[in-house]
Amino acid sequence: MNNTRRIGAMVALATATVGMAAATTAAPAAAAARGPRPVSSVLGAVRAHTASWVNINWRTDRRICDVQVRVVGGRDVDIDYRGRRDYATFLRGDTLRPGRVDATPIRVRADLDRGGIARLRAIISYDDCGFRARTERRFFSLALPVLRNPGWPGHGQGHGNDHGQGQGHGNDHGNGNGHGNGNGHGGGNGHGNGHGGGNGHGKR
Repeated sequence: MNNTRRIGAMVALATATVGMAAATTAAPAAAAARGPRPVSSVLGAVRAHTASWVNINWRTDRRICDVQVRVVGGRDVDIDYRGRRDYATFLRGDTLRPGRVDATPIRVRADLDRGGIARLRAIISYDDCGFRARTERRFFSLALPVLRNPGWPGHGQGHGNDHGQGQGHGNDHGNGNGHGNGNGHGGGNGHGNGHGGGNGHGKR
């Protein structure tokens, strides 16, 4: 299956999964819900074991201000934000009006060896822009399609041959056999005291 079909299948699965979860946990309140919500509960696909930026696109039916978005990714997904902050806000500021769409970028790294769907939880805090406005929070389930990374872990092969050759000659005088010592690495022959991968024999 090529990447296009794989991504399409993962997005369909993610949509169905998040949709079922939303229908199970939040169906009674969905009709009355007002305020910000993600344009889609499925984020862009990322490659496993690779840090990537993805956008969460938002819309609203009433003006909101002082927006902060935090995302929880679980033990397999690391989340980071721009500017050393502990939250994300819109690309065009921290305010969103009805009829407009803006995005909160987050940096993700999903450590899933086989790929799949990573479940994220987004918490958006905001107020209604009024004087002494009260901060409100809403929670949303998101799906992050993760593609398998064929280059992880990296595979490298190294081949090295060490051939040492040395020759040495030792003389043994007398009625006996003389044996020299040869030390070395590789496929070599040594006689006497030399360096090579073999045995050293003295002369009788």
